[in-house]
Amino acid sequence: MLDILHKGSKACFIDSAGRDHVIPVLSIGRHIAEERNVVKVEGLEHEFEHIVQKLGITDKHTVHCYISPPFGISFPDHTDPIDVFIYVLEGSKTMMIDGEITIIEEGSYIKIPANTPHHAMNIEPSIMLSIGIE
Repeated sequence: MLDILHKGSKACFIDSAGRDHVIPVLSIGRHIAEERNVVKVEGLEHEFEHIVQKLGITDKHTVHCYISPPFGISFPDHTDPIDVFIYVLEGSKTMMIDGEITIIEEGSYIKIPANTPHHAMNIEPSIMLSIGIE
């Protein structure tokens, strides 16, 4: 998985205030191993095109990967102006979506409609894709 992530265009970790901090793509492994912060890798559209096709997405899209340790800090409750698919590659992802807790298991996905409040709770470790439809 790490070799795929190194093909991303931008990497960052998310701090306790939900802000992105850019890190060198080559240091992704170190940040993941520390298991303190969620690591986000952007620009992975070509690496995960098989999953995008599996979901039947034909519109222009972005693919970001999030590597979350248990209880890793992530973005606070927010909305996106576009539809977003959350696809779990490994582990399980617990999210609060429009006031309801949703657990997404490995190999499963959900669609979050545009302008729907949501945030990741990161109870279990996980690796997930966020696929934004432009």
